Amino acid sequence: MVSLLLAVVLGSVTSASLKTDYAEAYRESVAQDKPLMVVVGAPWCPACNVLKQTTLEPMAQTGELDDVSVAVLDRDSNPELVKQLTKGERMLPQIIMFTRTNGGQWKRHQLKGYQTQQPVRNLIRSAVSLGRG
Repeated sequence: MVSLLLAVVLGSVTSASLKTDYAEAYRESVAQDKPLMVVVGAPWCPACNVLKQTTLEPMAQTGELDDVSVAVLDRDSNPELVKQLTKGERMLPQIIMFTRTNGGQWKRHQLKGYQTQQPVRNLIRSAVSLGRG
């Protein structure tokens, strides 16, 4: 019981410095012409909490997420939006990157499951270069 409570508390604390409002992150993405990175997880998901703690939070602190707008979504709190963004894929966690091309089309890339910093860096680098190209 204590470990479940700790996971829930840590999950809410670690996502606090990352945007949890999808609409706000989307608006920022469009206004600043940045890729939109959506992280889908759940407070009860151990891999989601580890992803936030060991990958996303350190990257946010070092500025590695500055070139993208980030939204962290709780699958249980936003089921319809999550279903739409993940195309119904239920695996957690997921990182979905949306990038606008020069033609204004949105291109979608996805990482599933726990990720270390390097695959996320590669995804960001690819999204940023696609948006500039």
